[in-house]
Amino acid sequence: MLRELIRLFSRESLLDQAYSDVITMLKEDQEMFDEAVRTLRRSDTAKLQFDFREKDRKVNKFEREVRKKVLTHLSIQQGFDVAAALVVTSIVHDVERIGDYCKNIAELALVHPKRLKLGKYEERYTDVEKLISERLRNTTSALENFDGAFAVKILEGHRGITKGCDQMLKKLINEKIKDLSPGEHATLALYTRYLKRTSAHLTNIASSIVNPFHRIGFKPKKADSGKKE
Repeated sequence: MLRELIRLFSRESLLDQAYSDVITMLKEDQEMFDEAVRTLRRSDTAKLQFDFREKDRKVNKFEREVRKKVLTHLSIQQGFDVAAALVVTSIVHDVERIGDYCKNIAELALVHPKRLKLGKYEERYTDVEKLISERLRNTTSALENFDGAFAVKILEGHRGITKGCDQMLKKLINEKIKDLSPGEHATLALYTRYLKRTSAHLTNIASSIVNPFHRIGFKPKKADSGKKE
């Protein structure tokens, strides 16, 4: 869907520039996510390798620029660009929110300076962290290449992450996990929520590549299913 929309306008248009800005923002999110997770889960110093507030301001500025470029483009162009503009403005919101959650994870690392060790749940969280980092890279690639097949594969990975995070949140709320202090319980609950929401926003972005605007965030319909959702 998105490929057809983008193909309709000039490579020099403001809308195309806005789309390129969205991809740049996602790459910034990737750096933020990997560094935030490293600091919280792999380090005992809580020393971040770059200024997260500055990164966050950069992403927020990009979002404003994207909105401005889209609005200006629509003001001077007529017709078919409206659908593409709606998709781009939807995507940019999700990208900005991912940046916020990355910043939240970094803030957790600052208030929990020692490495967050999870005992028997260590492998489970390491897997989720790797999956989300991989989904970030893959989503960026899918956007750059308008790769619908790749986007569908990205969408398929969200359900498992959501289910695992929900199970852990339920466990953290309803029982005390052995060897975790009250502070670690609170940190892990917030971290689990941030991971889940990051994955959800990536799903929204990936869905925009294969879905029409009104179905962004939902599973693609199968053309031959004959079923209504």
